[in-house]
Amino acid sequence: MKTIDVKKLSNSELLEQTEKAVLVERESTNLVLDHLREIQSRRLYARLGFSSMFEYCTQHLKYCNSSAQLRIDAMRLSLELPEIKESLEKGDLSLSVIGSFQKFVRHENQRKKKYSREEKQELLKQVENKSRVEAEKVFAEIAPEAFPKEKIRVLNGTQSELRLVADEELMELIAEMKAKLQQKGNTDPSYAEIIKCGLRKALKKEKNRALSTQASAENGFARAGATSSEEVGSAKNGVSKAFVRPNSTSSAEVKVGVKNAAGKTFARSSFTSAAAVKASYKQPRTPRVYISVSEKKTAFHRA
Repeated sequence: MKTIDVKKLSNSELLEQTEKAVLVERESTNLVLDHLREIQSRRLYARLGFSSMFEYCTQHLKYCNSSAQLRIDAMRLSLELPEIKESLEKGDLSLSVIGSFQKFVRHENQRKKKYSREEKQELLKQVENKSRVEAEKVFAEIAPEAFPKEKIRVLNGTQSELRLVADEELMELIAEMKAKLQQKGNTDPSYAEIIKCGLRKALKKEKNRALSTQASAENGFARAGATSSEEVGSAKNGVSKAFVRPNSTSSAEVKVGVKNAAGKTFARSSFTSAAAVKASYKQPRTPRVYISVSEKKTAFHRA
């Protein structure tokens, strides 16, 4: 096969030669499908000792699993709809879209839903010039369960395959994180890299928040707007009192005792916030509220 030194081509020549190469590639794909169709018809794969066309394509022709299945799907569909060969050659349909279509049809067959030749033609018309993802959205509107739910498959000792269905929000978040990675120099981050980076950032932020909360608790100060008893703080190291701003809240139910002006104590067993303490202790002025802390118990007190 004659090779071309592409570096010596002008810009216009390079673009022209690329378009020709793509056309040759599409023609070659159709040629491969013709050959596979005849090999299946003659069952030549069995004569070579293979149990299936898939085994023949992966082990003898050295296609990877996904590439082999895409070509087998396209070959079998072309038996029923020969016109898809022209769509493949023109680029109106891709192997991946045809593969998704065949997967959809197999699922529908399992549900006892049969599609006529005309119905299949109409469905394929709807997904012409679409990407695989766009085509699967069309099929999913008809049968959402046709496409894989979340699944983890162990590949080897250190790797697993994670399969999930991503909604539009998740895809937008992935695209946003991908753009950020590209700005930092990673021109083509994988989905694995994108997910790792996003999770690391989220976990780091959560860890820093937890450390900040812990530091506040150890200093005996509960910040305004605290949302849990941990944020209000289980103060340690001999801290005996901690000021809580009146608008602080605690989602944990704690036992509290509040002394009135006469020195008598009244208590509720399930105050849920400093605001609840304030509401229960009805005085002309707004009391300041403290937390008295010991190793074993915590109580709210009016100053």
